[in-house]
Amino acid sequence: MGFKGAWNKRHKLIENPEEFYKLYKKLQRAYKLVREAIKRYGSYELLKGKVTLRELEELLEERKQVLEMLKKQLREASKGLKPEHEKPEHVKELIRETSKVDAQVRALEVIINRVRRYEQLYDQYKKMVEKKAFVDPKLWMRIRKMNESGERKVVRTYSRSTTIIPEFVGHTIAVHNGKTFVPVYITQDMVGHKLGEFAPTRTFRGHPDKSGKVVKKK
Repeated sequence: MGFKGAWNKRHKLIENPEEFYKLYKKLQRAYKLVREAIKRYGSYELLKGKVTLRELEELLEERKQVLEMLKKQLREASKGLKPEHEKPEHVKELIRETSKVDAQVRALEVIINRVRRYEQLYDQYKKMVEKKAFVDPKLWMRIRKMNESGERKVVRTYSRSTTIIPEFVGHTIAVHNGKTFVPVYITQDMVGHKLGEFAPTRTFRGHPDKSGKVVKKK
């Protein structure tokens, strides 16, 4: 059985690589926005290890309830106080606490919106790659452009889990092994394997010399 027949029997490719690449870029941008929102708005005291969408939504509801309670207490404490009079210390404390919780609610809303967008894109991405051979979309598009133009340049990649597909045959891909990039020339026999199989992460220096060991007699 030729390499094409074996490939078709073992693997399935994503039908639309261009759409896959666009979705991959959107997913990366959404992930970056989530990281930025958590770094900018979400303090450790606020989030307390809550990272899933459900946990964040529950935290938001709890903060909203606290905010409504503080606003109610502030209205009751402010009754009978004229604007020109100086506010008592307990009223000032309530105002500060209300402002703090209100800022937390607004921050959580921003984080939740971005996490929800990321999870929607991730669900689409997961459906697209389910039961399909994984190929790094960035590497795939670069090889496609090189095939169209007839170029044969060495392409660097960190994606060791990428499956070698027939389009890669004839190209040299430098695969990262954790320290350096190892050039790997792709042949037909490699189709269906992973790039990481041809860039070992350890250097075999031989077995230890047994002549120096003392053999105990029974």
